Amino acid sequence: MKLDYKKLGFKAGIEIHQELNTHKLFCNCTSSLLEKNEITKISRKIRSVAGETGIIDLASAYEQFRDRDFIYHGFENEHCLVDLDEEPPHVVDKEAFKIALGVGKLFKMNIPSTLCVMRKTVTDGSAVSGFQRTILVATQTKDSFFETSKGNVYVEQLNLEEDACKIIEKKEKKVHYSLSRLGIPLLELGTDASLKDPAHVKEAALKIGTILRSFNVKRGLGTIRQDVNVSIKGGVRIEVKGWQDLKKIEALVENEVLRQYNLLEIKKELEKRDLKKFEKNTKKVTNIFKKSNSKLILNLINSGGEVHALVLPKFSELLKKEVCHGKTFGRELSEYAKAYGTKGMIHTDEDLKKYKLETEFTKLRNLFKAKKEDLIIIVAQSDIVAKKAIDSVFNRALYCLVGIPKETRIPIHKDATSSYARPLPGAHRMYPETDVPNIRVSKEILNSIKMPELVEDKVKRFIKKYNVDKDTAKDLIDNVQRFEELVKKFSNIKPKFIAHCTTSAIKEIKKRHNKELNFEPHIDFVLEKLNNGIITKEAVFEIQVDLANGKKIDFSKYEIMTDKDLEIKIKKILQENKNIPPNAKIGKVMGKLRGKASGKKIVDIIKKLS
Repeated sequence: MKLDYKKLGFKAGIEIHQELNTHKLFCNCTSSLLEKNEITKISRKIRSVAGETGIIDLASAYEQFRDRDFIYHGFENEHCLVDLDEEPPHVVDKEAFKIALGVGKLFKMNIPSTLCVMRKTVTDGSAVSGFQRTILVATQTKDSFFETSKGNVYVEQLNLEEDACKIIEKKEKKVHYSLSRLGIPLLELGTDASLKDPAHVKEAALKIGTILRSFNVKRGLGTIRQDVNVSIKGGVRIEVKGWQDLKKIEALVENEVLRQYNLLEIKKELEKRDLKKFEKNTKKVTNIFKKSNSKLILNLINSGGEVHALVLPKFSELLKKEVCHGKTFGRELSEYAKAYGTKGMIHTDEDLKKYKLETEFTKLRNLFKAKKEDLIIIVAQSDIVAKKAIDSVFNRALYCLVGIPKETRIPIHKDATSSYARPLPGAHRMYPETDVPNIRVSKEILNSIKMPELVEDKVKRFIKKYNVDKDTAKDLIDNVQRFEELVKKFSNIKPKFIAHCTTSAIKEIKKRHNKELNFEPHIDFVLEKLNNGIITKEAVFEIQVDLANGKKIDFSKYEIMTDKDLEIKIKKILQENKNIPPNAKIGKVMGKLRGKASGKKIVDIIKKLS
């Protein structure tokens, strides 16, 4: 289906979350994420209580009902009592704070003279304290935009906040978290909703990410994440949190638009069926299934489970409808049941024969006096879970009369879709942090912030100064942060060759040998030998191949031969292969002496001896 985004009333904005390469935000722990020596393990639960307003947050109440255990694993030097919420936070990390101010200045944003640290309620267990500390650093001005191919995009807000724990393992009732990532400074940049289509979303995300790389930020998978906010005419803003793969972000946005469009189509279909409202019609129906031929249901009943059923009037055939690529509306409803701890649900839009439940559903239709156009759903689990799950499915189905429910969704990276995560948090989830004083931002402080060289400018400089192409320059900036240090350190080696062996050579090894090479631990050692004339340029690649194959470096294999020894060796090889064509002779010699001398010198000696 080809989508006309303008006609659909498409609106989108993004929130970019970028980790900073500093100490943690409110303590002196490192942000190395090595996770080598586990020294702490604690368990916590979420308990929902009313705040000063007397209101219980819907998302926290939902999490309390799920009754999950959150187990936190702490590693040496990578967590402390601040992370465990056993000690008040320290002052804000100076380097992280200066980076945040620098980004605000770069985007020409308004930076208030006084900044307040706030607490933001977190209900999924990813913060031990149950909240995340965040600082609103800067806000939008008339000049706080960046240019794109489809117009200016404004940066509305800049926050400096703590990153959350990293999930180690997730089970039905237990979630294991690592404390190493908790508290790492995180820049959050939110754009306005001016993005015009999925390609524009990708362009904006790439542009912001490139700008942020000009600062001292972390690199690699998971260090930058995108929250995508999408809506279409007739719908509501939906936030898909934590997307990581920029290459597939267009597909994610497209699938979300398709999902919203088809949900609105379901609403229209129900209007055609003259369904304006309906009441909850649920029953506990375990007795009907006690002699079932379905092992799935019987096992659940025998383990203490109950079966609850729901009738949705005039919903027949709707659960078969595809809402986005490979995902039906039935699966969407099922996510609401699963969120409460069930395995899912079974309904009359499915092939009941495969479940061996035709007889039971006939009895249910008679019990509820359901018509052919009505849909029947069952869930099975412990009584309270099954009841909550079936009620959740009903509430979601009821929302079909309105259109698209307000909810938080999480991405499924495999197919660039998303799934229901939890209700949207309430409006009262942010409040002042009482343990950290307000931060004064004077003109002197702002004026002292030195602006970094932008990536775009750095690329141009590398091309001109080091005689590399544009792609290599970008690769160096992204992946070889020590490039200029290496050029300065090893002055006898041409910068272009250092660029080659740290970028394209790595890719060539991957292509030829299907091996990944982490050359960083060995760069200085190998280049020193080359710089001092002990090995040749040709030998560097052979050494890299050995490293990729897990071999130790044996420089004796690649030490440069003297001209005399080289000539003797070449003469011998030529004599042994005197009956083969000239080009083949060169190949034989090169194969035997690769890395022992430069290619030019070998060819010159062959010509001399021929």
